[in-house]
Amino acid sequence: MPSWKSYDFTGFTTGGGQTMFKELKIGRHGITLGLAIAMTGLGIMTAVSGAQAQEITARLSFHWGPKHPAAIQAFEFAKRVNERAAGKIKIDVFPAGQLFGIREIMGAIAAGSVEMGGTVGIVSFPRIDKNYNVTAIPGYFSSFENQRGFFENTPEGKKVWDNIMAKAGITVIAYDPVGPMATFSARDNLDTVDSLKGLKARVLTKPDRTRWSALQVGKMVSLPTREVYAGLQSGMVDTVTTVPGAIKGYSWWEYLRSAQLPYQAFADAYIMANASWFNGLPDDVRKIMNEVGAEISKEATDSIMAASDAIIDEFAKRGAKVTTLTGSELAKMKKLEREVMEPGYAKLVDADVFAALKRYTGR
Repeated sequence: MPSWKSYDFTGFTTGGGQTMFKELKIGRHGITLGLAIAMTGLGIMTAVSGAQAQEITARLSFHWGPKHPAAIQAFEFAKRVNERAAGKIKIDVFPAGQLFGIREIMGAIAAGSVEMGGTVGIVSFPRIDKNYNVTAIPGYFSSFENQRGFFENTPEGKKVWDNIMAKAGITVIAYDPVGPMATFSARDNLDTVDSLKGLKARVLTKPDRTRWSALQVGKMVSLPTREVYAGLQSGMVDTVTTVPGAIKGYSWWEYLRSAQLPYQAFADAYIMANASWFNGLPDDVRKIMNEVGAEISKEATDSIMAASDAIIDEFAKRGAKVTTLTGSELAKMKKLEREVMEPGYAKLVDADVFAALKRYTGR
């Protein structure tokens, strides 16, 4: 896996323009795109002709900070494509939410306000098809590959995936998982299930609310990624469920003192493109991008668990207390997940999809 230290991030043009994206509304009749205006320095995305001789310029936007494992892979994707397709396409990278945040990027790609983006599935996809929430149910999937198999190899899962791609008008170029989910807190210790009671927990998704409610936290605060650091700094929140890469990549660990394992779920993410734009590229350019995408998918997936474990070890070396629930405490958590959380999660998806999940995972 490439190290962030090896990159000269200034080499990726970020431009001087401003982009305003109002909203992406998804209703019962499908997607209604809100106003997307690309202003000075960014331009309006136009169809790409196979006969174009001049170099194509494309933007890749993501919210991850440069040290985040997913950002490192996204930079590597752009670097390889730029090298192999020299003179044909140039990808300019906009990291750390310079253009769009974690909640805005899907709408921006769909609207054509940016050609490509890094999206986190559990944040972006349920607004298009609620059934993607199956990925947030703890204890069902055993790995990223196992989770992806549900959408590739079951009729119900494939229907969900195809629906998301079609409604949003997007296509996946590469898998770029952000990591397994764990709980981190500013409290000194999270060594029991009851130690989670009374916390001020950050919420990002609907499944977050289901889990925190079952654990009887004291307060839930909805915060996008870019506001979590300030939230921890001010004491607005003191606990987050997130991937290890986030606590290092956004420096949240400056205010966090403890972690609770085992990992709860697998947060998959993707390098995606506006489908109309991508399909309009010259065949040779698409071929290069797909080849690089396949490489990054394998490398990112193969390395993310080890990278996440390494960050947990680094967190402990900084003085944090890391607890892996075992024995009676683990049994207590599993009982809560099965008897209290699972019925709540089931309400977030269609009955046939939940039944398919149980069949697929043997539960």
